[in-house]
Amino acid sequence: MNTLRISIAALLLIGAAFTVALSQDETAKNGQQKLRKPSMADTIKANVYADNTFELYINGELVAVDSIRFIPHNVISVDILPAYPMNIAVMAKDNADSKTGMEYANTNIGDAGFILKFADGTVTNASWKARSFFHGPIDRDTKNPQVRSEPIPENWFAVDFDDSSWKNAKEYSEQEVDPKQPYFENDFDGAKFIWSDDIALDNTVIFRHRVDSPPDGKARIDFRNLNNVVPDSPPGGGGKKGKKR
Repeated sequence: MNTLRISIAALLLIGAAFTVALSQDETAKNGQQKLRKPSMADTIKANVYADNTFELYINGELVAVDSIRFIPHNVISVDILPAYPMNIAVMAKDNADSKTGMEYANTNIGDAGFILKFADGTVTNASWKARSFFHGPIDRDTKNPQVRSEPIPENWFAVDFDDSSWKNAKEYSEQEVDPKQPYFENDFDGAKFIWSDDIALDNTVIFRHRVDSPPDGKARIDFRNLNNVVPDSPPGGGGKKGKKR
């Protein structure tokens, strides 16, 4: 009887070990990794230039806002923690009076332009979607300026927002946009200036773009669920109160 009990226990242990081995093998096949806390090495640099201002959302979360609404023109560089598929949404605005579409005390029709580059190889180009929500002065009439505008959709930055009916963005040259000095001091290699069809009269444009996988081909961990699991290296005790770990 004792021999039978020992044999049954041994079989149970072997079965459990076999199950764990299969699970580990399946995990390895699927390329899964045990979740750990991210470090700055997991982030990528984002460079953004807008004429004149922008708001940048990634996967439905606000990650960057232009710190200068008008001039001087500036470049915003931030570190972001990428997760794919990456859904990018940008609201870009050219400086314009809400009633006339003009600037500098209603004496001038401005121009616009937007460009973005992430260190994973994500860049702006004509594959992005674009739609104008504020246009003017209509027909370039500066003597009796009129504008045309539409309400901004509340969820324009959401991952599941439907932009299927939007046209593709139009690419513009550096000569057409005429970027100022900070642009030339930052890395925008491979990126194109984009806007809607009318770079002079479309004053508020929303861009959307989906990046299914890292353009540079580098495998990256998805940390979006980090707050709902215990990471591989959980925070230890001690340290200053309230300190992030």
